[in-house]
Amino acid sequence: MTDVLGLVAYLLLPVIGLVTWRLDFVRTMPLPARLAVALAAGALTIGLLLSALSLIGIEWSRTVLYPILAILVAIGVLSARNTPPVPRNPQHATRAFALIATAVCWLLALYGTLTARVSCGDLQFTWGPKAVRFFRAGGLDPAVLHTWPLTPDYPPLQTLLLAFSNMLPHQFPWWAAILAFPLFFLATLAIIRTWSGDDIGTLLVAATLAYAFTLSYPAGCAEPPLLLFETIAIAALVFVDHPRAQTFLVALGLAGAVFTKLEGTTFAIAVFLTILLVQRNGKRAFIVIAPAALLFVAWMTFVLRNDLLTMYGGARMPIYWSVLPVVLKTLAKVAKFDLYWLPYLVPIVLIAIGNWRRAMMPVTIAVLTSCATVYFYIHYSDPIWWIESSSPRVILTPLLALLIGAVAAHAPSSSGLQPCARVARHGLVPEGEETQGSGRPPDPHSGGPVDQV
Repeated sequence: MTDVLGLVAYLLLPVIGLVTWRLDFVRTMPLPARLAVALAAGALTIGLLLSALSLIGIEWSRTVLYPILAILVAIGVLSARNTPPVPRNPQHATRAFALIATAVCWLLALYGTLTARVSCGDLQFTWGPKAVRFFRAGGLDPAVLHTWPLTPDYPPLQTLLLAFSNMLPHQFPWWAAILAFPLFFLATLAIIRTWSGDDIGTLLVAATLAYAFTLSYPAGCAEPPLLLFETIAIAALVFVDHPRAQTFLVALGLAGAVFTKLEGTTFAIAVFLTILLVQRNGKRAFIVIAPAALLFVAWMTFVLRNDLLTMYGGARMPIYWSVLPVVLKTLAKVAKFDLYWLPYLVPIVLIAIGNWRRAMMPVTIAVLTSCATVYFYIHYSDPIWWIESSSPRVILTPLLALLIGAVAAHAPSSSGLQPCARVARHGLVPEGEETQGSGRPPDPHSGGPVDQV
């Protein structure tokens, strides 16, 4: 019963996030994408709620939590009540073989989770104990975070989700903690399939990630929600051509990523720079990163006031340029994934032979996050153990970006999900260019071309 109630807590997340269905551009998405966005929004909402309660000094308890949850669920259900069904997209021809193969890949990931083959020891030694202590303390207790080796300044979202699943059964649901992984993985695939309209591309993502997960052990760690947030951000930039939808979804993805892992901050910076360099839209870049920046500042204020700076303080460590060859060699060894770099080489080749201009934004994000990974590891005089133990999960972000780039390079010219999800053309030119005479319809919400924010 403990694990059942723990799973119920995770299944409540998309219900809480149903409030996003009040937005026109979310309401017109196919149901799988709507649920995936709701899951991400619900996870971030719970993280912010528990953080806010701690900030104002209210102890977590069923008496406090249940009424708030009832209100959030009621708002979500009311938001979804009048959502019209989305007609099937005639331009998206469903490929039964690809769907069945994708389902098999997901089921294999589920099997690996149920047999504990893809679970991570960090759940037992870091995330789980920290969540249990938060639950017992009734909030984000600095005294808990001072306990080594609980990575005291790490972003709190994953720990808060684990603590939230602890609140319903009043015991820590270990199986529910790892079974959250296939839930987030399914949402990730739903986003890619519905926004790209490409069943074969989704199969490529599913097969590659399912295999990579067998060597990176993400179940129970922060990677599952992190990859969902990153998928929403990257896929929105590539496939969502509705300006307000793209801005909202990228902002949601970046805020969630920053609040989930330290690497989420570097990912947000990479997306910010990509919008500036590739999309050349400074206004959108600052708008989408603003919520993430606010969360980062709020968390760092908490960290500094309570003398918790540890992981983020690594940037002040000396840089050992002499270990750069060792870092690159070790990262290359890990990136082989025991398959001769095929998880990376396949999407790179597909991008090269496809419409590579569509893949420019994901490729840029992959390059920037890879450079950030190298930068982190050269702060250690002997980084081999650290790279071998952590990088199999860290390099999932550039891998995900490359996979989405491969899907974009071969996706249909239009997914038919007007006006909220078609393959964007404006990501490679300055605002205002290539709109005259292009035959693209005006945005019905802004009254102007879709290149506007």
